[in-house]
Amino acid sequence: MPATESRISVDVLWDLALPPGTTLQGGEQGLSRRVEWVAALRASFPMFAELAEGYLALARLDVARSLDPNLTPGVLIQELAGAQAAALVVDEPLSPHDAALADEVGLPVLLVPAGTDLRQLERDILRTLVDREGQLARREMEARRCLQQAYDRRGVQGVADALAGLVCGDVTIADAQGRLLAKASERSEESALVPTSLERAECPIHASGRALGNLLVATPRGRRQALDALYTRQAAEVCAVDMLQQLARQETEERLGADLVEQLLDTQSDTGALAARLSRLGYPLASGKRHVALALWQESDVPEHHEAIARDLVAAMHHANAHVLRVVYRTYTLFLCAAEVSTTDRGLRGWLSAVAGQPCCLGVSRLTTELAGLRQAVRQAIDAADLGRRLRDHLGPHYYDDLGLYRLLAGLRGPANEYAHSELERFFDETLGALVCYDRDHGTEFTHTLAVFFAENANTTQAAKSLYVHRNTLIYRLQRIMEITGLDVNDPEARLALQVALKIHALA
Repeated sequence: MPATESRISVDVLWDLALPPGTTLQGGEQGLSRRVEWVAALRASFPMFAELAEGYLALARLDVARSLDPNLTPGVLIQELAGAQAAALVVDEPLSPHDAALADEVGLPVLLVPAGTDLRQLERDILRTLVDREGQLARREMEARRCLQQAYDRRGVQGVADALAGLVCGDVTIADAQGRLLAKASERSEESALVPTSLERAECPIHASGRALGNLLVATPRGRRQALDALYTRQAAEVCAVDMLQQLARQETEERLGADLVEQLLDTQSDTGALAARLSRLGYPLASGKRHVALALWQESDVPEHHEAIARDLVAAMHHANAHVLRVVYRTYTLFLCAAEVSTTDRGLRGWLSAVAGQPCCLGVSRLTTELAGLRQAVRQAIDAADLGRRLRDHLGPHYYDDLGLYRLLAGLRGPANEYAHSELERFFDETLGALVCYDRDHGTEFTHTLAVFFAENANTTQAAKSLYVHRNTLIYRLQRIMEITGLDVNDPEARLALQVALKIHALA
């Protein structure tokens, strides 16, 4: 008796009951047809004991030929289409002509792998039609077990590999910041050559009300995807457990790291307690070590690049037999490095040559000794990174010793030096403030002109060339600058004051 209340379509039945490796020969547009029952081809007439609308027919083509040499796959397709059958399952490939006919009449024809027992397949299909929910639950349980075992073997990458196999496509797993965690592909060579023929679906990964990341699946266009959503959801749930644990560990490490750096920066904190804490973290403070601090600014738009630079730094320092403690502090990743006592500034720069010229913002402190020196090194590294980012964009390491006068100016900023900071602002207002305001209000570039003039050692000819203006134009601009500021650029004291003010302006 047909299961008239069945809600299983051909594509769902394909996933639930047909063996792995089953392929579609033609009639793709009919995959959404409902399957009401299954009928197998007999070895005697009538070919099918019972056949009605919505039936799925199973046919061994050699049996059909033995019944009637004229009973070709094309004739069978036409007969089934006329009876409004749901689909045809065969054990031999169709010819291109018969596949085109299946497309024309919209009858899905599915090819099972060679050696498939069609009698057992009939029983499997009947079981699925009668107990759809049970079959779905079984597939869900099998997928969960497969994905969990893959995770136990290789973590998130194992999940990506297993899911790619289940959906026959590409899988990408990223965290909430967009950092790539795993990537896998199980597409055929043919589909891999046509990247535009992919259908993409995104599944958020979340747990305990927190967004943890995203899982992106790309499968060949036109491939049946009845259970892909189930597999993807199961994979997201397996990943969520791991990512939530990782996030909890990361947040704990960040809190502890930030607290450690605050303790290092606080000159009033207990030295003994700080030394004991560093010792517990495995950081050596014993004599015979030279210390350096590195501050790598975290670029939120390219987290994978930041992580790659961080790995390169750690690898370079380990290669030099240095001990590294990595912590997160505000917008920086800090590296405390304990190197051999023979380490020189030149040697240090040699280690860091791997990141020289790369688009990163890395501050490097002076080499120092003892805990007191390490405290200073942390501040120096952060100041060097901050100043380097403001003054020199992101190109390569910014060494504290190379920042010259800017080191002094940076030390005068901030709440810890409130009086000095106010004096710095007053000095700027009295020297360059009027010129900056004039540029802002009138759309002029006198401040830039003055900076180029000093950069060319007050050589008007060279400065004019750098500004792409006539020398007389530059002389006129300098005259206006002196009128606005009230300072004579030919006077050594006034010139020094303006140069210092320009450096203060660069820090703004």
